[in-house]
Formats: sequence, structure tokens, C-alpha cells
Amino acid sequence: MLSRPRIQPYAQYLMGASTAMITTTVAVVDPARITVAYVVGAGVILAACIAMWFVWRDKPTRGTVWVCIVPLVSIIACAPLRSSAIDLLPVTGMLVIFPIAWLAFAFPPIVTAAGVVVAGLLPLAASPAVPAGLSEWVSLATVPALLGMFAIGSRFVATDLGRQRKSARKAKHRLAEALESSNRTDAALRQLLDTSPDAIVLFGEDGAVLVANAPARDLSRRAGIAISLDQNGRTSVYEEDRVTPIVLGPYLRDVILSGELAEARRVWVGDPGDQVALRFIARPISLDSEPIGVLVVAQDVTELVEAVDVRDRFLDTVGHELRTPLTVILGNAELAVAGAMPEHRDRWETIHRAAERLQHTVELMLATGRAEVAPGSPSCNVRAVVDRAVAEATDEDHGVAVTVAGAPADARIAARDLQSIVAELLRNARQASPPGGPVSVTITGEPGAVMIAVADAGAGMSAAERRQAFERFYRTARSRRSADQGLGLGLSLARGLARAHGGDVRLLAGAEQGTTAVVRLPSADSPVSDAPLDPATTVP
Repeated sequence: MLSRPRIQPYAQYLMGASTAMITTTVAVVDPARITVAYVVGAGVILAACIAMWFVWRDKPTRGTVWVCIVPLVSIIACAPLRSSAIDLLPVTGMLVIFPIAWLAFAFPPIVTAAGVVVAGLLPLAASPAVPAGLSEWVSLATVPALLGMFAIGSRFVATDLGRQRKSARKAKHRLAEALESSNRTDAALRQLLDTSPDAIVLFGEDGAVLVANAPARDLSRRAGIAISLDQNGRTSVYEEDRVTPIVLGPYLRDVILSGELAEARRVWVGDPGDQVALRFIARPISLDSEPIGVLVVAQDVTELVEAVDVRDRFLDTVGHELRTPLTVILGNAELAVAGAMPEHRDRWETIHRAAERLQHTVELMLATGRAEVAPGSPSCNVRAVVDRAVAEATDEDHGVAVTVAGAPADARIAARDLQSIVAELLRNARQASPPGGPVSVTITGEPGAVMIAVADAGAGMSAAERRQAFERFYRTARSRRSADQGLGLGLSLARGLARAHGGDVRLLAGAEQGTTAVVRLPSADSPVSDAPLDPATTVP
């Protein structure tokens, strides 16, 4: 048992109050019953109440079994009260219930048994004669028996309460540990979020701000946007032209929950002349299809946008500076080939092919750097474009053996862009295949899409090489060893163009050997959807 129930004075105080009530009644009804012994007994009970006040004030926590003296003495002090007033007030015999309950509740069983025995012998204090018959013995034994059962019941209650208190203490300890762990985790998470360069804000189901890291607060101050889903429209947020304001109103939460801002979007934040570019998403957080919050993540891409602007200006300048002399070289090379003597024709044709190859490299660099697609939803006949690309590839290299299979199908992509994709894949397949090796192009259709598979007969690529093949300027070890021409931009351009039109390009291991490049494009009759963001091939 715990020590605190032993030192609490409530049972003794109740006994003292009951003694005062009985004494008052006896004094009014029959004052002669207030004898010296009665006064001593009542005084002992009152003194025990005062003693318990001091014990409770000090609140000892160890070695408190000695406190059992108080209820035991109180039981003995009940003897003169019982002798004087039991016939006048039978309730006087119930005074011992308070110390018995206290002993059963807070002290060892042996102490409780002693209290029950003492209380059971109290009737002998009024009549010390030995009981003469069975009825007197039964009457005498009934009192301690009832008190014993009362003590046992109190003990069971005390034991159960003790178990519940122990369980509650363990639960409290576990909750305290969980709370401390949660606080530590929360502090670590907040530190982690504050070190993130991205602005992160998490709103609860009721729109309250649960998390807002330091970058989010900085952007909020700069843009004049309160970190809230309830906006008043007076903000410094602009469209990509940097001058058209974006109005944020009280309907912002509904817009986010509708999924309208679930895809990355770029805006400019801040007053004109001092703006930063943000790429942000705002998505609802759901549990069992029910929205329970909103997450907003914004990334500062100002440096990246400025770098893209610098790159574009550089590409414009380099493109102009390279195209002009190349046009002159190609034109004069064509004239030289047309009028050259037979013994010099091969040299001029070599120069012409080298100039064409250089022109293609320049155009590839410029196209890969931008990967922009004209607006609209053009379509073309895939088989016709593939046949044209194969014919041009055959003209460039008469040793290639290309076979085309598949019925005509229309895809939603510009013919020029599709021809660029197929030409790059054919060029890679021709370089990977052995001299005169077969290259196959297969066109197939499926619901809502057109598939173009270009398979070579080369040595094939490893899984790691297939994963890295779409990175700009990446070339396999075999290509570097064999000194194949190219900058490692063809596949990057092909995937960028395909994704810009809602498609994609993948590399698969061949059935027996080689590598198969699979182009998937939306069919002309499929619904139009936004092109996925590809940070490797699109301007942010």
C-alpha cells in the first residue's frame, strides 16, 4: 500500500466530528452520563485529530506504519463512550467503523486484525463478567465477526484501488515519456524544417497553422501574405510576366482542396524590382478520402530562372554566330560538289557531310537547351513520319538495314518533333549495331496511345546505363572507347520532346540482344492533358 493513505487525517476527523455530535446529544438528553471516563475517551479522540493534523502537515513518505497507533488508540478510546451512551444512543457503537476502515485500507492485515480484536472486546469494558451462556457468547462474537467482514471488504476495495492507482501511475509515466518524446520529435522536426531552404506550411482541418518554418515566415513578410488560408487579396504575388497580380481571397482553401494547385506552378513574389521566383504546390492531406489538412511547399528558384535567362541569351548568341558561317560553308560546299572535278568530288562531299554533321550538332544543342514546344495540339501520321525518318537515315548511311512494321496511326505530336525523336533513336541504334546489323522499327497501338519501338542488334546496355542514358552529355563507356560521334544529347532531346507532348521515352533490354527504345505518345483522339514537369528538359 501507499504511505499517503496512512497519513491522511480524514477518517480521524470524521470520527472526531461523530464523537462531537454524540457528546452534544448525550449532554442535552442526559448530562449525567458525561463521566470522567467519557471525557477522557472523547479527549483522546480529539487529541488524535490534532496529532493527525501535524502528521499531515509534515507528510512523511517512508516508515509510516507507526501511524497505526492513532486508529488503535481511538478504538480503545471508544470504550468509555460506548459504556456511557450505548443504551441511550446505539449509534455510539458505530464509532469504531472509522478507525477499522482506516486500518483495513492503509495498514498491514495483522494491524487490521488487532484493531478488529480490540473493537470486539469493547463490550467487555462495560461488563467485565464472563458470558454465561451460548447466546451471550454468540452476541459477543457477532460484533468482531461483522467488523472483520467490514475490514475484509474495505481491504478488497483498498487493494483494488491500489492496483488502479499503480496502473494509473504507470500510464501517467508512459504518457509523460510519450509527451517528452513527442516534444523532442517536434523540436527536432521544427529544427529540420527551419534548416530546409524550402518554405513549408501545414494547415490543420480547421485552417489553423500547425507548422510554418523559417523560410515560410520570411516569404510571408516579403510578399505581404499572412500565413493563413483566409486571404484578403492584398498581396504582392504576380504571374510569370511579373506584373499581373494574382488575387488570393477567402476561397483559397477551396481552391487547394479542389486540387487546382496540386501541380507545380511558378509565381513571382515581392514588389516590382525586388522579386523572387517561387515554384510551389498546395495539396490537401487526406485520411480515408477525407481532407484533414493542407500542405503548401514553395521553393525559391530565382537563381535557376536567372541562370536559364543567361543560358537562353548565350544560346541565342552562339546559335547566331554558328549558324551564319555554317550556312556559308554548306552553301559553298554544295556548289563545290556540283562543279568539282571527279578526282576532287570525294573531298568536297566529305567537307559537305562534316558541315552537315556540325550543323546537326549545333541544332541539337540549341533544341536540347530549350526543349520548348509550340502551343496547340498538332497531330501527324506516325507511319509516314517514321518512313521519312528511315529514308533519310538510309540516305546518310547506306549500310544500315532498317525494317519498319506497323499500320498507320495518328499521334498527337507535331510531325517535325516526331521526326526529330525517331531520327535520334535511329542514329543511336545505327551506332550501337554492328556494320550492316538489323535495326527494326515497330509501330503498335493501344487505347489512347501509340507505341514506337526502335530495336538495335548491338551489345546492349546495363541497367545503370539505361537509367543514366537520358542525362545530358552522358555517353556509355563503349561509346567513348569506340569514339562514336555525338554529345550525349540525343536521348535527352527525344524524351524532352515526347514528354512535352504528353508522352515519354524508355529504354528496355532487348529480347535476345541489344537495346529497345520505346516511344509512347498519346493518340490523336485521346483527351488532352497537361504535360508532366521534367526538370531535366523543361525551363522551370
